[in-house]
Amino acid sequence: VSGLISAVLGTQLPGPNSIYLGQELKFTAPVKIGDTVTAVVTVTDKRDDKRIITLRTTVSNHRGEVVVDGSAVVKKAKR
Repeated sequence: VSGLISAVLGTQLPGPNSIYLGQELKFTAPVKIGDTVTAVVTVTDKRDDKRIITLRTTVSNHRGEVVVDGSAVVKKAKR
C-alpha cells in the first residue's frame, strides 16, 4: 500500500524527477485480498523558495475505512 503512495508522488504530484525527502505512515487497518484501495494526496504546505512540498497521504478501502494515514515531504524537480 505504501508503494501506491510512492507511485502517485512519482507520477502525478509533484511528478517525475521529484526527490523523496521523507515519509511518515501509520497503518490503521489491514488491507485484505480483494479490497480495492484509493490513495488521496493533498498539499498541506509549499515552500516555493526551496521547491519543497509537504503532503498529507491517505489510503482508504472500498468500505471507506482509512487503512493508511501519513505525510510526505518532496522536493519538486527544476523545470
